[in-house]
Amino acid sequence: MLRQVCDEHKALLILDEIYTGFGRTGKWFACEHSRTVPDLVCVGKALTGGFPLSACVGRANLMDAAWPRSTGEAIHTSTFLGHPVGCAMALEQIKEIQSKKLVARSARLGRLLLSALQDLDARSSTLKFHARGVGLLAGVELQRLNGKPATAIALQVTKQMLHRGFIVLPEGEHSNVLGFTPPLIITGDQIHSAVSALGDILAEAMDHSEP
Repeated sequence: MLRQVCDEHKALLILDEIYTGFGRTGKWFACEHSRTVPDLVCVGKALTGGFPLSACVGRANLMDAAWPRSTGEAIHTSTFLGHPVGCAMALEQIKEIQSKKLVARSARLGRLLLSALQDLDARSSTLKFHARGVGLLAGVELQRLNGKPATAIALQVTKQMLHRGFIVLPEGEHSNVLGFTPPLIITGDQIHSAVSALGDILAEAMDHSEP
């Protein structure tokens, strides 16, 4: 729909794939799931596997028009501009993703992760529990029966997971979504261990929660 609107009004479609790019969602880029072709894409994070580097990738006719040849002045600056070491690391990181078939692995293990999260026994008289995700980008939303976000419980669960050696982040507008973004090289056993720990912690949290 956005692609169609942009085409109708001669506007650019710019996608932020900093968080979702390079295999995170089981595709090289999340826009591939809807077969959406953007004009510009912003990337970072997994581009180098950790080293600070970001990039804006776009169609040649757009980039050539926007960035004329410099005659000495800085026509563009960025904190994470194309540092030679960062660029070299990005090229090697892309090769690593390709050689280890990590995009396909993300899709496969993402299905395992989502299935395991959905299988959690989260029945409770005080909470609603909803798991969703694509690839190795998943979340578990916690709500009260009245529909209000269970933020306090989500934060409590986040802390308890950390004590057990698992990092999840409180996501969403109300910080009531437990976010899972594991490395693409995570194993199935590690996924099951994390979800098992989450199940135990959720059960304990729900037993002590107020309606």
